[in-house]
Parts: sequence; structure tokens; C-alpha cells
Amino acid sequence: MGILTDFDNRGDQLDLQRVLDTIPGFIATSAPTGETEFVNRQLLQYLGKTAEEARGWQTMEAVHPDDLARLGRSIASWLEVSDDEGPVAVDLRLRGADGAYRWFELRALAERDAAGGVLRWYYLVTDVEDRKRAEDSLRDHERDLRQAIDSLPAMVNICAPSGDIEFCNRQLLEYFGKTLDELRGWETGDLIHPDDRPTVVSHWHHSLATGEPFDVEHRLRRADGTYQWVHARNYALRDAEGVIVHWYSVILNIDDRRRAEEKLRRSEGFLLEAQRLSHTGAWVHDLATGRVESSPEMTRVFDVQQGEDISDPSFWFGRIHPDDRDRVMGAFGRSERDKTQYEADYRIVLPDGSIRYQHSVGHPVLNEAGDLVEFVGTAMDTTDEWRARLELENAFEELRATQARLSHAAKVATVGELAASIAHEVNQPLAAVVANAHASLRWLAAEPPNMIKAVEAIERVARDGRDAGDVVRRVRALFQRAAVEKLALSVNEVIAEVLRLVEPEAARRSVTVRTEFQSDLPPVMADRVQLQQLILNLLVNGLEAMDPVTERPRVLSIRSRRRDDEAVVEVRDNGVGLQDPDKVFDAFFTTKDNGMGMGLAISRSIVEAHGGKIWAAREGTGSAFLFTLPIQSRATS
Repeated sequence: MGILTDFDNRGDQLDLQRVLDTIPGFIATSAPTGETEFVNRQLLQYLGKTAEEARGWQTMEAVHPDDLARLGRSIASWLEVSDDEGPVAVDLRLRGADGAYRWFELRALAERDAAGGVLRWYYLVTDVEDRKRAEDSLRDHERDLRQAIDSLPAMVNICAPSGDIEFCNRQLLEYFGKTLDELRGWETGDLIHPDDRPTVVSHWHHSLATGEPFDVEHRLRRADGTYQWVHARNYALRDAEGVIVHWYSVILNIDDRRRAEEKLRRSEGFLLEAQRLSHTGAWVHDLATGRVESSPEMTRVFDVQQGEDISDPSFWFGRIHPDDRDRVMGAFGRSERDKTQYEADYRIVLPDGSIRYQHSVGHPVLNEAGDLVEFVGTAMDTTDEWRARLELENAFEELRATQARLSHAAKVATVGELAASIAHEVNQPLAAVVANAHASLRWLAAEPPNMIKAVEAIERVARDGRDAGDVVRRVRALFQRAAVEKLALSVNEVIAEVLRLVEPEAARRSVTVRTEFQSDLPPVMADRVQLQQLILNLLVNGLEAMDPVTERPRVLSIRSRRRDDEAVVEVRDNGVGLQDPDKVFDAFFTTKDNGMGMGLAISRSIVEAHGGKIWAAREGTGSAFLFTLPIQSRATS
């Protein structure tokens, strides 16, 4: 195979072949023309092909027909990529031996001659099916949220902290008849009425500088060229540190209300007109008599009951929510005293206990002498506006929850990449252990060493090196949720095997290891390497827990026993004890300065994959870790 021809003939080819076949990933090479030269065992098993069947162009049959054209364009473009730009990549679907397609990321790197010509292509193929599914799910959810926001009875946009527009809903785009890019220059364009633009821009810059809400009524140019009055409210969304991350804007068309107010100043019949156009009630407060006159819409919205005196101002203030009443009465009193415009937003509580939202404005009417004669005003029911804003806030909350789930999916994907990286890095020195073991066999063959003992020792080194490679492969399999290889095993024998590994480390740490095994303990159905890994993790965890102990002997105890149809294994230490027994098995949770928080999480995965349970407890000055495994009769039933 072309990928192996650059090495000498001293066994390195076979060693490299073994490394490539045991790497937990798909690897292949091809000639400059694209014809396949080499495919590692992992990829052959997925494709369900032999090495001979994978040569030439045979592997192209596994590519999804819809992806062939894109793959061809990618290969053509790769020839233009320089070496210093690193690997190139393309996503595509490959058909497995079972006939099902999965998404993979194909990363390619060219080996070139001195003139820059391609000598060979090297490929790394990574399974990205879960990532693709997560992306599709996110897109579907974002589409649903977009539809929900587009259905709101309001114009909505989102701005960056700088004020740049990032998003507009359908109602806003249809109102202006423009695209999102065309709306970005709104400050200098013709969207705002020329008479209102200085005020709007000034208020907006003030909000950007101070973080205060933007609340302005002004006129906007519609797609047909006419201007309409709107009420624009912008609110800042801040992070946990108080930094603004977005501005959310709700724009309500209040043109009908403003027209009604204009008619109020021009017509004695303002009450009926305002009611007809905008469902806005009107009121007049006569300062001479102290009495109030109100329109039918006012009495309807405030749910006036039979016998209530609506001419008394105290009736109207009494309908206001207790939390808003003092504020509204204070604002109204100041407007009467200063003869200024009155405006307030508040809630009213109806006799049935329901709450409605109101936006009220008032205008002072003066006589020729400049004395205040009466206040004329309107009260608009804005309950639908508040509900729309709440729906918008809920929609944005759901969007933030979706972003959090994606972040979590990215973390889970990172764990898989971490496991792959560990496997890649550790397998290389393990392969070197095997190679050095065979070299040592030849070196020890000379006289006068004891041949039998030397050969037995070196063979154990080679065997342990291969077993270590299996451990790395099984750890990777945990993250891929691969099926475990279960055999009938003696728990006591597996514990003894692991104890031989940790004895030197226990001696170095001055730890006494005590054992108590039930001699007639039935076998369990388990994967030997994973069971060894599980016990090793718990023993090493106990050894490390006793490092700070100086005032008493360090003792590590391991015990096996039967309980009903389960084998129970207990590992106890007299270290510093657990602070959070319920969290120690969570991924990334660690109390060690240099710990990854994965050892006990992997242990739990192993136990659960075998149908058992694992838990931890604080006992006295130390800790206890216990796990159960079904005995053979139960596991095979």
C-alpha cells in the first residue's frame, strides 16, 4: 500500500499498519488522481468492504449521490490550497455496511513534491452525524421561533450593543418594504419623518450611551410613501455582569390614536370618534366643579357598575392598581399645578379582579387669562400591547434556552473529541512499548542472561502494552456507546490482577492494602478490560485521597461479597473524605487541582453499561465507593 512504502523493512511497516488499524477513527490515502490506495480497518469495517474492494474508485460508491457533485467541486478546489493553509475539509454522507447513511467530515491533506505537485492525498474521516442532527434540530427550532415572532401583532427588531440592526420581524420589513441590509442606515435615510429625526436620533444615542430605555413616539415612512405615527420602545438585555448584549425593540402603530387626538382638538365630538378609531376612551376634568366627564369607551374599559359615581375623580383613581396609584396621582397633580402635559402608564383592577393596562395622556386647557380651566385627556387600553411584549419576551427566553442546549451539545461533542485525542496520543507510546519489548528480546538473547525468565518478562511487557491499547480503545467506545464484550469473569481474579499493578504505587505512597474476598463468589458477565479500568480508577482515587494524611496510617481496603443476585465490591480509604458524594460521578467535577473530572464519570458509565449501580459515601475520616454487578445467572437470563 502506498502509505507504507516510505518506511524500512525492519518490522516498522507492520507496526505502522497496526497503529493505523487500531486508531479509533477512519483513515485513508489516495493517489494524486483520487484513486484510493489505502483504507484502515476501522473504515473498511464501516463500509463492509475488503482492502481489495476499497482500492481504485470503489469507495466512491459509498458516497451519497446528492453529495458527489459537492465532493467533486471540493477536490478540484483543494489543488489550489497551499500547504501552509493546513488540511481542507468537506461534509458528506457515507453508506455503511448496513445500508444506512451517516454524515462525516472528510479532512484532506496533500503530500507534495519540491515543485508543488501532489504525490498523495491523506484523509481523516470523522463521524459528525450527531452534530448534523443537532444543527438540523436547532434550525427547525429557530424557524419555529422566527414564525412565532413574525406572528406577533407588533413590529420587532433586535440591535447589537452598538445600535446596529441585527434582526427584523416580518411585520417590520413589510411595513417599510425593505430588506434588513437596506434598513441599516435608518439614521440618515428617509424612514423617519424629517421633523422627528433629530429628536429620535438624539434619544437613541442617549440610550446607547446610558443604557436607559428608549421610549419615543414619532412618524415612520411606510412602503407606500405615507408617514404613520408609531410608539417605539427599546429595552436593553444585559448579561450577569450588567453588560448590554442586545437591544430589543417593539414598535406599535399608534397612528389611529394620534389621529384621534388631533380630532379631539378640532371637534366637540371627540369622544365617539376616538372610541370608533382606536378604542381609546376620553375624559374631561373640570377644575371649576371638580367633576369628571367620560366617554362610553372609558366606562366600558373600567367596567363601571350600576350606582357607581363616575363623576368623582376618586372613582377613577380608585380603579388604579394600588402599586401604581400614588405614582399616577402624583403625576396628575403636578401636571395640573404646572399646567403641563400629562402622561402615565398604569394598571387598573376591575371588579372581577382582572387587570388591564392603560396608557393615559392629558392636555391642559387655559382661558385667555392663562388660568387652567380643564384637563382633556384619553385613556388607551394597551393590554394587548403588554401581552404581545410578554409573548416576545417568552419567545426570546426560549431562544436563549435553545442556545444553551446547543452549548451543551458542543460540550458533549468536545468530550468525544477529547477522548479521540487521548486515544491518538496514547496509542503511539503504547506501540513503542511493544516495539521496544521485541527489541529487548533480541538484546537479552545474548549470554549470560537467563533466557527463560527474560523472555517471560519481555512477553508480559508486550502483552501489557497491547492491553493498555485495548483500554484506550474501550474508553473511546464508552463515549461512542459501543457494545461491551462480556464474558463470565471472576471478580476476585480481576481485582487481584489490578492490585498487582497498583502495588508499587501503594508502596511509594506508604499505603497498606487490605483485601477481603468471598471465596465462593459466583462469576459476573463483564468486559475484562473495562472491569479492570473500573477497579483501577477506584483504587487510584483512594490512593490519591490519602496523600494529605500524615497523622495516622494510610489504609486502603477492598472487599468482595454476594448480596442476593449481585456481586458487591467495596473500596474504602481513610483519607480526607468526600465533600459532595452526590456530585463525584458527574462529568468534569473534580476536587483536584490538575484533575479532569472524568475518572469517576467513566467508572459510572462502565457500571451502568454492565447493568449495575455505583455510589459513594463519606465514612468517618475517609470515603467508601461501592458498586454492584449482576452475577452470571441473572445477567444471562
